[in-house]
Order: sequence, then structure tokens, then C-alpha cells
Amino acid sequence: EMRGAALKIGQMVSIQDETLISPEFAKIMARVRDNADFMPASQFETQMSNNLGTNWQEKFGDFEIIPFAAASLGQVHYATLLDGTRVVVKVQYPGVADSINSDIDNLTTLLKVVDLVP
Repeated sequence: EMRGAALKIGQMVSIQDETLISPEFAKIMARVRDNADFMPASQFETQMSNNLGTNWQEKFGDFEIIPFAAASLGQVHYATLLDGTRVVVKVQYPGVADSINSDIDNLTTLLKVVDLVP
């Protein structure tokens, strides 16, 4: 599965005019844009605990465990702060920061294969 920089670049490429990229490549990148995955519940719990502490749920009045969206670097949840303010919380996928260089190398290879870059 693709995450991090490769997914972000794929999302950006997918909205380009067909004069810049081939229709076939545009279809591939549209699938990339539309199919970001949610992280497993255990991974989500680890991310929240590592970043906000093991009592992270006590920092919210309400927190919707099921994300409403997934993006290139994480997934997004609706939550309510203790004072009643409605917020969204983006939870970064683990290892995203470490994988960006690898993702860029992989995407460069893909772009060369489809003759999009020299």
C-alpha cells in the first residue's frame, strides 16, 4: 500500500489536466487518490498513546474511533474537546516521516516507467 509522500504526490498528479499526463496514468492516480486506507485499531491506539499518553481518551469529551477520512499522511476523526468545542483530529500513520525518501524514489521510478519524467 502507498502512503506518505508517494500518496500525496499521487493525489496531486491525479487532478492534473490530461494535457500533462496520459489518460491511463490519470486513471491509476485517481485510484491512488480515492483508496487511502485506515490504520488498524491496534495501530491507531498505539499512535494515540505514544503522542497523547495512555489516558488520551480522557482529554476529549467525545472521540469517534472510526475515522471519517483517510489521507496521505494519516486519518481524520471527529472529536469534542472537554469544553464542548467540536474538532477534527488527524492521526499520522506510524513511520510516515521515515518513509518519505523511499516513497519519492519509488514514485520517481514509476514516473520514469510511464515516460512522465526524463
